[in-house]
Amino acid sequence: MTFPDDYKPRVKEVNEYLMRSLDIVEDERLRAAMAHYPAAGGKRLRPLLATIVAEAVGGKAEAAIPFGVALEMVHNFTLVHDDVMDEDETRRGIATVHAEFGIPEAILAGDALFARAFEIVLISDVDSADVVKLVETLAKAVRILAEGQQLDMDFEHAKSVSSDDYMKMIERKTAVLYSAAAQAGAIVGGGSENQEEAMFEYGRLIGLGFQIWDDVLDLTSDVETFGKPVLNDIRNGKKTLIVVNALEDLKGAERKEFLSVLGKKNATKKELVRARNILDGVGSINHATRVANELVAKAKGQLHVLKESPHKEALKEFADYMVTRKT
Repeated sequence: MTFPDDYKPRVKEVNEYLMRSLDIVEDERLRAAMAHYPAAGGKRLRPLLATIVAEAVGGKAEAAIPFGVALEMVHNFTLVHDDVMDEDETRRGIATVHAEFGIPEAILAGDALFARAFEIVLISDVDSADVVKLVETLAKAVRILAEGQQLDMDFEHAKSVSSDDYMKMIERKTAVLYSAAAQAGAIVGGGSENQEEAMFEYGRLIGLGFQIWDDVLDLTSDVETFGKPVLNDIRNGKKTLIVVNALEDLKGAERKEFLSVLGKKNATKKELVRARNILDGVGSINHATRVANELVAKAKGQLHVLKESPHKEALKEFADYMVTRKT
C-alpha cells in the first residue's frame, strides 16, 4: 500500500472519535447539523498529520488524536459559515448545512463545533503546560484563519492582486491548519522546541503547496476525478496564483477575452475552457505547479530535525501526496 491508504485504520479511528465527540449535544437537530459535513467523510489529513508528527518525534499517535479532531471541527465550522456567506447550496455533492437545516441552525452548528473543539483540546492526555500550548495554538490558528477568509473576500473586489498577496491569503486561510496540526503533533509527542518550530514550518509549506495544487486541479481535472465541479475558480473570479501570474503577462485581445470570462457566473463551458486554455498557453498553470513542488521540497528539508524512522518517511510521502493527489 501507499500513502494515505496505509493509514486507513487510523483515519477510521479519527472518524469514530470525531462522531463520538458530538454525542454530548442533546438537541437532535443541532447535533445533526453539526454532524452533517463530518458524517459525509473526508481524508482527515490534518488529524493524520498531527498523529504522524507525534510519532516522528518519539511520542504516540493516540495522544494527538484529540487535537487533530479539534482541528477537523474547526475546519468544518469554517465550511459551514463560509457556505452561508457564499450562499452555496451544495458542497461535494450534498446539500450545505444551511440549505438542509436553515441559516440560523447553520450559524449555531458552526458556533457549537467551534466551542466543542476547545473542549476536546482541554481533555487531551498531556500535562497542563502542554494543554495551554495546544489551546494557544488552536486559538491563534482560528484567528489567522478568519483573517485569511477576509482577505479572500477582499480579493473579489480588488482591482489587482499580487503573487505575494495571494500567498499571504492562502497561508492564513489554508496552510494555518496544517502548520497547527504539525506543531501540535510535536508538542504532544514530546518534541524539542527546535522540532516544534521545524514541524510548524513543514506544515505551513505543505499547506501552501496543497492549496496551489488544488487551484491547478480545478483547471486540469474533471468532476468525476476531482470530486467537485471544475473550472469554478474562473467562474467565481478567484484570483489564484495561476490567474495572478497570467495577468502579469497577458496583453491585448487575449487579456480582454480572459477578463470577460473571469467572474462571469453564467459563463458557458466553452468560454470556461477557452479561458483555461489561455492560462495554459501563457504558462501560468505550469508556473503554479512548479511553485507547489518547490514548496513541498522545502517542507521535506525541514525534516532534518527528525531521527530516521518509518514515521519520518511517512512525512516525506505526506508532503509528496499534497501535490500529486487527484482529489
